[in-house]
Amino acid sequence: MLFIGVGALIFLAVAYGDSLDVCLKDIGCLRGTMMPGYQSGEFEAFMGIPFAQPPVGPLRLKNPVPSAAWEGVLNAGMAQDSCLQRNYFANDRLVMGVEDCLYLNVFRPKERDDNPLPVMVYIHSGGFFTGSAHPVASGPEYLMDTGRVVMVSISYRLGPFGFLSTGDKNMPGNFGLKDQRLALQWIQQHIATFGGDPQKVTIFGHSAGGISTHLHMISPGSKGLFHKAMSLVGTAFIAPVSVLKDPLSQARKLAKEMGIDRAESLSTEDLAQALRDVDPMKLLLSVDSLITFDPVPHLHSHPVVEEVGSPDAFLVEDPLKAHLEGRINQVPWVISLNSRAGEGSLSLLRAFSDPQRMAAFNENFLEHLAMVLNLPEGTSTDMVRDILDAYGFQGDSLNNDTMISLAEISGDFNFYYPIYETASSYASFADLEKNPLTIYIFEFGGLHSVTLFYGGSTHEDFGLGAGHMDDGLHTLRMPFLFEDFPKDSLDAKVVQRITSLTTDFAKTGIFYEGSTCKASDFVDQKMCNYFHFGGNTEKYEEDIRSSMQLTAYPIWKKLFINACPRMPSDRFGPLSRKVLREIFSPPALALCFQSLRGPPAMIQPRAPLLLLLLLLMLMLLGQLSMALVSGPPPLDRLTVCPPSVGCLKGIHRQGFQSERFEAFMGIPYALPPVGDLRFSNPKVMPKLLGVYDASEPKMDCIQKNYLLPTPVIYGKEDCLYLNVYRPEIRKTPLPVMVYIHGGGFFGGSAGPGVTGPEYFMDSGEVILVTMAYRLGPFGFLSTQDAAMPGNFGLKDQNLALRWVQRNIRFFGGDPHRVTVFGQSAGGVAAHMHLLSPRSQGLFHRVISMSGTANVPFAIAEEPLEQARLLAEFAQVSDARNLSTAKLTKALRRVAATHLLDAGDGLKFWDVDHMTNFRPVVEQGVGSEAFLGEHPRDTLARGERPPIPLLLGTVPGEGAVRVVNILGNETLCQSFNSRFDELLQELMEFPAYFSQDRLNQSMELLVEEYFRGQHEVNEETVQGFMDLISDRGFKQPLYNTIRKDVCHTSNPLYLYSFNYRGPLSYATAYTSANVTGKYGVVHCDDLLYLFRSPLIFPDFERNSTEAKVIHSFVDYFVQFAKIGKPRGVESVTPCSIEVLQSRPNGICDYQEFANAPAPSKGFEVHVASEFQTNRVKLWSLILNDKLYQS
Repeated sequence: MLFIGVGALIFLAVAYGDSLDVCLKDIGCLRGTMMPGYQSGEFEAFMGIPFAQPPVGPLRLKNPVPSAAWEGVLNAGMAQDSCLQRNYFANDRLVMGVEDCLYLNVFRPKERDDNPLPVMVYIHSGGFFTGSAHPVASGPEYLMDTGRVVMVSISYRLGPFGFLSTGDKNMPGNFGLKDQRLALQWIQQHIATFGGDPQKVTIFGHSAGGISTHLHMISPGSKGLFHKAMSLVGTAFIAPVSVLKDPLSQARKLAKEMGIDRAESLSTEDLAQALRDVDPMKLLLSVDSLITFDPVPHLHSHPVVEEVGSPDAFLVEDPLKAHLEGRINQVPWVISLNSRAGEGSLSLLRAFSDPQRMAAFNENFLEHLAMVLNLPEGTSTDMVRDILDAYGFQGDSLNNDTMISLAEISGDFNFYYPIYETASSYASFADLEKNPLTIYIFEFGGLHSVTLFYGGSTHEDFGLGAGHMDDGLHTLRMPFLFEDFPKDSLDAKVVQRITSLTTDFAKTGIFYEGSTCKASDFVDQKMCNYFHFGGNTEKYEEDIRSSMQLTAYPIWKKLFINACPRMPSDRFGPLSRKVLREIFSPPALALCFQSLRGPPAMIQPRAPLLLLLLLLMLMLLGQLSMALVSGPPPLDRLTVCPPSVGCLKGIHRQGFQSERFEAFMGIPYALPPVGDLRFSNPKVMPKLLGVYDASEPKMDCIQKNYLLPTPVIYGKEDCLYLNVYRPEIRKTPLPVMVYIHGGGFFGGSAGPGVTGPEYFMDSGEVILVTMAYRLGPFGFLSTQDAAMPGNFGLKDQNLALRWVQRNIRFFGGDPHRVTVFGQSAGGVAAHMHLLSPRSQGLFHRVISMSGTANVPFAIAEEPLEQARLLAEFAQVSDARNLSTAKLTKALRRVAATHLLDAGDGLKFWDVDHMTNFRPVVEQGVGSEAFLGEHPRDTLARGERPPIPLLLGTVPGEGAVRVVNILGNETLCQSFNSRFDELLQELMEFPAYFSQDRLNQSMELLVEEYFRGQHEVNEETVQGFMDLISDRGFKQPLYNTIRKDVCHTSNPLYLYSFNYRGPLSYATAYTSANVTGKYGVVHCDDLLYLFRSPLIFPDFERNSTEAKVIHSFVDYFVQFAKIGKPRGVESVTPCSIEVLQSRPNGICDYQEFANAPAPSKGFEVHVASEFQTNRVKLWSLILNDKLYQS
């Protein structure tokens, strides 16, 4: 019913409301927008402002060049793509982002006086290889609530694009840091125009962003560009990010990996040019060759020391040496830490959370612990034991009893000792009277924790305290990782407190009067006064402290301070490397927390929806013009030239079991439905000029995703694109399968991150097409007349099917063997195409999975009233009385995000009804109508084309809504407190029901499904699930079958997917741990049809699940080829006689299920069981005369 389009979750361009213009001297004018605050009202946002020329082509791997002036008014109402990166947190090592990424965002309070405001410039984290400045990752809301500062967030080049170097002038390196510096120069030139004070600039960042901040203090070229600094949970003394000693060797290794001729002997000039010419995907993926034991390659994205005299050099000496000898730009400085165990726990948690991983870790305990501590090359296991002895640790394994102790040791070695050294050495020479130094330690245990979230654990499991970046959770809003703190919670109080102190510092240079350090404080390894955030969700505490445990600090200093070296890749043997690949990232992994895609824990079966997100991390949040690459980089390009379309350049992609296949993605099939084309029927895309780059998918249609804990708006209105995938080897025209994604008509994605084509392409027997279509109000709002007829999303699909008929033969497809199939809302749509005269002749078979045209959420009964209500919530003047033409015109002028936000007003509770915007029965538009009558009436007459129809279901369809309610204690209590009222609304009884009839119906349902109890509890959970399944899916499915066989003899086939594997979408519907709790649920069959690398890890290629994929895909492919699914010979044909002869069953269906003997894996057998008695109950309640006849 409501499948979330996670593919869009990751690459977004967020657009917000009202516009405003600012003109910058010598550059041009730009138009911003309004964004909502967290506790306060709106603020002004100017996003996606270019500060450098695109670092592509000849500018790749070169120092950034200031951006040129632009003509006209630049739209600064949308955030831009993140920088190109590969996310090694994900099992599939997701690639995302673009090279053209050097943009910044400016946020300022709406209410300002004439006095310039202090400026806070945020540098995102991500270990120098990933991360994002996008507002859903580095949200400005908390700081904007203060109304006291202007905030700027900046993007910078990452990975090889930002840090590769030949060690000389030909490719000097530090490009990512130089991007940051150029952004700071831009701020000095232009921030006054936004009301910011260029003489009060504070740079701040967490983790890698904090390290960057420290490096700017050390770099002579950044002097004068800022006046205060905050290095939060990261400084240049953190071992894994020290300067790379031999960058040329690294550059040659990558070049050799990419097949560049004479890579080991080229001059540095020729080598740099060859690296500029190589395909960006090749360059990015070549980093894989540098990974030996650690799946996170941040150890290979490093600053470098540049040649003295190198143009615009960022670092000309080792930053540690410069710091220790006092060559540093002294400014007021804040340094922070989180709790010891929290800072050091991530790698250990990831090992601990899996018994097999923990066992493997403990087989070579001392060696693996050395990796966790990032000890230098040559460190012996005896030294590791000495370190443990210093702490009085006598154990020899990681287990429940030793977890906290080992995490504290890790926290010391990776964060506490390096940051103590940073502060104590700085205090020894700095003028602290003029430039105060402040340390704060954040140990408040709030509602959310980054480390526990990524490590797959909970606060209840350990007493780890606040983890790495948990102070960041209270400084920046991160809606793609966590739902908002309740506004009356202690977390919200901490947000207010830490942002108040932070903005005080930006204004005055004093974080807190009683917490500044003096040089004498550090004598004899003592600690200065620091500000302490403490407490938990029950009680918040703050105080000034001065104690710090420095148990093994002398050992750390001896090992690290002179060189801060890193482990070589060959330090440990193959077993250790294998274990580390599976288990961990060393503590420096924490430097990458801000990556928006998320760590491996998020894509394990137990991961909650929040992880989808990241699906998160990373999100990255740029546009879906990312390159989702799986496997080796593309080697060949290919071009197809349909006469009515133009020429399209595709790309090769890697299959799951097979070799590569060909992909043509992001093909426009309609004009962008924007401006006057919003709320209009789609218009055919004119022929494209030149050769169109079809090598990357486009962004999803703009949507508000009500399946996220904090519904977020993302996507674009310009979204009508499709993707074509075909086998590389084709001998004859192939059957075509056109997939319509689900998402409740309000969300979803056709992109390969969620709707991956690999499994179908492995068959080598079909061409697959996936399409985007308008969603929510953009796709389904209607005045029910010619002004705004509605069904635009369905008409988009219809136009895409027409595109397929005209053009698919040029891709090797057979236009006479087209199968339309869809799941959930996509299944409803597929069934509607079967019933719509407008779609007749465009396809030849239909598969409706978990959705038919007669489901309760299929048709909007009062669309005009809904349109007027939406207009009122969107603050359209006199919306109640406008003519439909004027109403439509007014709604076209409403900002897209305001329109989506206005939809919240249509909800009766929480996010229900999820599907507010639905197809409509069109009136007054004649032959242009997609639906001229209600689908139930068409079904009742049995009028449909005589083509094969395959209907599918899973046992737990209702999980899509029920699991979230059951998994959220607050939500469940709220539901029970209004049980009868809310349950009645969820049932969507016909509008003509009297109150007496409603009461009678409710009593029947409560008795049948809830054992007479008017609440959801342990005894009634399954009944609640069954009720939503029956009302939303099972009873409509049965009626569809019955009505079809009553009136036609058209081929009709059924399947039930009941194979219970290790992964389940149940984990996507709640943030609670529900792994294995609800059986096979809504969308679980998709796991075996489409690869979804943004949500789930790949199945092992020799696993039972891989065999299920092969069998299930073959079942669909066979249907697409001949109109009959595989194995149908063993099934009794469905007929009215068969139905009537089975009072407790249904027609024969093929069931994909676990084999009785686990060793046999799975089986496909014929079954006929069905809850027919409950169909009878619903027919009685709804007065279904067909069943009674």
